[in-house]
Amino acid sequence: MRTLIKTSLKLLFRSKIFWFFLVAAPVLSTFILKTKFDSSAAYTEREDEEILELDDADDKVAYFGGQGEYMLKVYDNAKSEYSEYLLNKLAKSGLVRVCRVKLGDPEKDSGRITDAWIKNRIDKDGYEDRMGAALYLTEEFDAAVKEGRFTDALTVYILSDDPRNDLLESEIRSQLAKIAGTPDPAALDARLPEKHVVSIAGASDRALTDRQVNCKTHIGYAFAFMTLGFVFCGIFVAHTAINEQKNGVYTRVNLTKAGTHTYFLSKLLTTLIVVSLSTGVMGLCTLMLDMDDLGMGRLQFLMMILLMGMIFGSLSMTVGILIGDVMSANVASFTVWCMSALFSGLYFPLKDASAGIKMLSSLMPQKWFLEVTEMIFVRDNSAYVMLLCITAGYLLLTLSFGSLGLKLRRTDEWGDS
Repeated sequence: MRTLIKTSLKLLFRSKIFWFFLVAAPVLSTFILKTKFDSSAAYTEREDEEILELDDADDKVAYFGGQGEYMLKVYDNAKSEYSEYLLNKLAKSGLVRVCRVKLGDPEKDSGRITDAWIKNRIDKDGYEDRMGAALYLTEEFDAAVKEGRFTDALTVYILSDDPRNDLLESEIRSQLAKIAGTPDPAALDARLPEKHVVSIAGASDRALTDRQVNCKTHIGYAFAFMTLGFVFCGIFVAHTAINEQKNGVYTRVNLTKAGTHTYFLSKLLTTLIVVSLSTGVMGLCTLMLDMDDLGMGRLQFLMMILLMGMIFGSLSMTVGILIGDVMSANVASFTVWCMSALFSGLYFPLKDASAGIKMLSSLMPQKWFLEVTEMIFVRDNSAYVMLLCITAGYLLLTLSFGSLGLKLRRTDEWGDS
């Protein structure tokens, strides 16, 4: 077996493209880890009881809606205490998600806020956006509400057949009646008990700070580059096996006492050595990083990199050997990397994804490595046991799949005696 491993390593070290992936992936990962950007807004839960401010009337509210949320787009030409009170009440009711665009900017809106302009905007919203309703607050909103002229104060445009439309209209009428009956609308809430929200985390919930969320995002992008390197390091080992198969080396090995399983094990150990080398390069690159900015220790980070490399390196090596063709093996391995990174949540959060996508995500190794990252952030000591179990499970699955595939190929094509 030692001879088989040495031969495979010699063939790998002669390839310039192998050295490229061995070094490029850790360097790119380090570059990502050193880059400063804020991603907490995308990964943290937003406060639905707040008014979402839009920059322009052309902004689409459908982009801000989750699953089943009733979106209300507000054209606010009043921008007064009364309109602010009404919209805050609608937002806090839990019935709608309020998205507001403020009109009346002298530079942008001068002379264009007319009934025809509003009607054109509503028509566009109805065809080009997705919302439950739109609300237009006129410039004379305050005076009209005080005098009870509600139809002159605002206009509600129903843009869907959502059954909550009636509830929205009822809530608006109720709040307008309150505003009209007092000179100070805020005084209506003076006697109401103050609301205190207490969040109780479940057993599997982890509350991360914005800094920890940013660290997790950086680590996720680094995982993406490192898995690319590991996948191709494994496929290069598979290339040596494919060439040996074509040159009759594998047949000669089978004629000795080594056999199929010893040959496959030698390729697996070769892959683990290559993965260790890539992790070592990553370790050297981390010397340029401040590990405090990463939220975990250097050894913890490198341990995750090594174990993830063992999974993806062995997986791509097995897939390549079983396919038996260099080009097809490259395409298959690249597809594995793309799909696993996409559905694991490395690039963007999947908290609002469908149940099917979340189930698919749970099959991806990177998803569980991100879970372990969160556990390390909150100092959960069970993270290391979970990490070892995940690695052992995926390696066992890969080895079982590889052994079965080799046995079938030997029977069908390789003529093992």
